[in-house]
Amino acid sequence: MPRCLEWGQERHQECSEWKDEGESSCSDWDENCCDWWPCSWGCKLITWVCVAWVWVSNWVCVGWTWITTAICLVWDVVTTIVNAIIVTLESILGWVLDAIALVVELIFEIPYLGRLIKWLWNLITAIAWILASLVDALWGLIGIRPEKKLRICTIILRDENGNQVAATPYVVNLLQHAVEILRREANIRVIRLAPFEYDSGLAGDETVSEDWVQVDGGNSEADTLDVPCNASGFGADLGLTGTKLDFMATTKCFFGDFRRVVGYGAPITCFVIRTVPGDGGGCGSFGCGLWITDYITVRNQPCGGEGPQINRRVAAHELGHSGNLWHLDAASNTTNLMGVPWDGSDPPTMTRLSTWQILLWRASKHVTYF
Repeated sequence: MPRCLEWGQERHQECSEWKDEGESSCSDWDENCCDWWPCSWGCKLITWVCVAWVWVSNWVCVGWTWITTAICLVWDVVTTIVNAIIVTLESILGWVLDAIALVVELIFEIPYLGRLIKWLWNLITAIAWILASLVDALWGLIGIRPEKKLRICTIILRDENGNQVAATPYVVNLLQHAVEILRREANIRVIRLAPFEYDSGLAGDETVSEDWVQVDGGNSEADTLDVPCNASGFGADLGLTGTKLDFMATTKCFFGDFRRVVGYGAPITCFVIRTVPGDGGGCGSFGCGLWITDYITVRNQPCGGEGPQINRRVAAHELGHSGNLWHLDAASNTTNLMGVPWDGSDPPTMTRLSTWQILLWRASKHVTYF
């Protein structure tokens, strides 16, 4: 079922629940009010006004729900048609633009100087596309949120001995969880970066398969297998680590390189690495997203003798950083996707997003209609 219709049904149910609660409050007022004249007449008048207000408010709520749902569905139809044309043209002719973008990317991959230039360029494009999304954000604020898309390319690295650092089914599991969270919470469809990849807001959820995941053909070195986060991660991205990861993203996820350069619909590369050292020693964090880069890292789990539990929300969480979101205190945000720290388990309730997070994520340069 289209997410627009699902949201419409959910909102309609909320309107009904609000109406029931309002009628109950009016009834409670009437029962507990005075029963002597003329006070009782005044009580009845207030009760009638209360009931009328509840009914009128419910009609407005239901009416607005169907209006926003209709607009959302019409926009999904329009984007489905336009996307079919754009995807076809891009799949046939976009390779020329990608080749030109590759030259620019090679400049960005020069250690330190080139990486700084790319940081600056990514900052400019991020701000530009956020500003371009202000009208869409206003739509979202009043409940009109047609489907947008996020393109992802996933690469599992090999260690020094040529072994995959993580099993492909495990990575598919992480990606599927991210697909479900983003569509349910923000109406963002995560799609595989590939030519002729058609999608529609009128369709159901994406199903992740092993075709979404590629394994690096060569043996990686320690600086790309064990990639730190936070301040150390920024330092690593400025140096050879960032150069190597960005080169892999540019060459192994070549289709769509021009989007990386212009920013609009820039694909995110998800590198599955061995560890994220530095956060308390050992295997460190579950993953890392630096926002200023076009890639995230997710480590293999379990790691270093950890228990069998898997944090399935980590890919969605790190994609959230690429989508303009930051960490929240888990103690006061017990159900939020961006809540930290967690205890290493997989809390099934920590997958929700607030309205402001949804609007920020949908305004990201990585999340677009076309």
